[in-house]
Amino acid sequence: MKLTGQNADPANQGEVSAEYGVIVSKMVTSGSKATVTVPHGNLKPATTYAFRTPAYDGSLYETDWSPYATFKTRGRQVDITLPAPKKDAADPAFDTSWQPVPGWGSVQTKDAAGERHCEATGQGDRLCLAWEPATKADFEAARESRARLKSTRAANPPLHDSCEVGAAQDTYLSIFTRDKACMYGKFSVQVTDEQGQEEKGYQEFLYSSHMSTALTGTELKLWARVTPLPMPAGHLPFPAQPGAIKLTISPQCSAGCMDKPAYAWDGNLMWGGSYDIDPHEETATATVPWSGGVPDESGKKDSDLSQALAFAPYAFSTSVPETFPTDNSQGFIGNPVYVRCDMVYSPAGCVFRDYMPGYVFNTAKTPAAAAHAWLIQAKIREGAPLSYLPDRRGDTGEHGERNQYGRDLDANRRVICPDSWAAKSGHPDTTPVTDISASDKASCDEFTFAASYNSGGMPSAMSGTNPVTSGDKCARTYATKLSDGTWRLYDDERTAAPTWSEVCGRSAMSGWINSTSMSRFPTFAKNLRLIDQDAYFVRTPGFDKCDATKPTIKCDIR
Repeated sequence: MKLTGQNADPANQGEVSAEYGVIVSKMVTSGSKATVTVPHGNLKPATTYAFRTPAYDGSLYETDWSPYATFKTRGRQVDITLPAPKKDAADPAFDTSWQPVPGWGSVQTKDAAGERHCEATGQGDRLCLAWEPATKADFEAARESRARLKSTRAANPPLHDSCEVGAAQDTYLSIFTRDKACMYGKFSVQVTDEQGQEEKGYQEFLYSSHMSTALTGTELKLWARVTPLPMPAGHLPFPAQPGAIKLTISPQCSAGCMDKPAYAWDGNLMWGGSYDIDPHEETATATVPWSGGVPDESGKKDSDLSQALAFAPYAFSTSVPETFPTDNSQGFIGNPVYVRCDMVYSPAGCVFRDYMPGYVFNTAKTPAAAAHAWLIQAKIREGAPLSYLPDRRGDTGEHGERNQYGRDLDANRRVICPDSWAAKSGHPDTTPVTDISASDKASCDEFTFAASYNSGGMPSAMSGTNPVTSGDKCARTYATKLSDGTWRLYDDERTAAPTWSEVCGRSAMSGWINSTSMSRFPTFAKNLRLIDQDAYFVRTPGFDKCDATKPTIKCDIR
């Protein structure tokens, strides 16, 4: 077979890199199909070629060539232009920015359902206590009320000034990090007649609750504030009388707390009427030590060495002893916030279990690895979090001892990146960075990570979410440095184009870039106390110019 030049112009003869300038097939039975493989480097993507061929019967060649036929190579599905790797680029901080607290509602949506409880007072009236997610308007009303007070008995400052500011500016009011939480809710006290038709007294309060865990320590700190809100239209205020409204508010801990938690309030949680009569606010603090109890202190699995504590930042009860005398009170327990303490890492520490920290790639230092992670995370996984699969404790433990299935991470890795795959099967144009590391050579990078339940190598029987039988089932790319000095992440044109229905990615790239991109992960996991099956995000800065919604990914992040 003899190829013509680019664009299938027979007049533009293009030789192939083969013996005698032609490609010769193996002998086949007469009438059967003969195939040839064009050597790498002879064909360009998205180009139409013409070819012709004579036959050979083992002794004689045909003297005439066949008519020309044409074919077209497929175009690039991935073409990301990258900056050159910078060996000394400063590492970015891990992402520990504020996230919404599950179950505590937001400014724009009602993520938490409200509650309302009513009970007869024994005096022919009905006492009701209701709770609902606070809104930004509630928060601002409390802030303005506080500013108008000539004096305040609120002696305890907030634990987290930053979330007090963020709550007024962000989408979500109730927000948290791995070791800080700020929750806001609104509750109301109401007295009506027995049928609930005639209102006799009403008041709303903003409840603010802050919590802190210790990433290296076992004490939890709590802070609370109760602020009366201005009277909404259509409601009747409580009359002026000492002790018109009395509240009892305490935190609750399901298990694992050394002592029963209790708030130390700076006042007696009593108001002498509604807001216009008594607008003062009260604050409280509490310190709650973790008991240190774990299922098996001599165990090796993360589940042996950790304990979850369900905290309710408030348990409300209320009465109106002076205005509407009764022996009854009304109350309920708030939505829990989960704290988890562990001895997996030393020293012991505690985190907010449901917060998802972010591992941040150093795009400037390892652009090819960041590009591969961005491509799969954005195009295939649509930004979904990953689930952590830990390996062993320290460097001398048994591989897989920390996770519930005893899974060795290398077993995941071998499914996607078999030994010597990069040398044997990786794209021949993969470029090592020998100017940074003299011994560097091509390697195989998989995403999602082998150290995750999302790895294509993790079996479904072990809670694997994306199992495949081989890395050949993944979207395949490679990182190369062109002759003009520019770096690119390309899809592997030797195989079928990605369909984006794949569940994983496999990329041939510099071994130094591959290993360096993940060299900070052990620090990330330890500092933020990731344990088996913890959720976390992957962040890849610098890809704002890339649009993952398009079928073909072409962008320049330099």
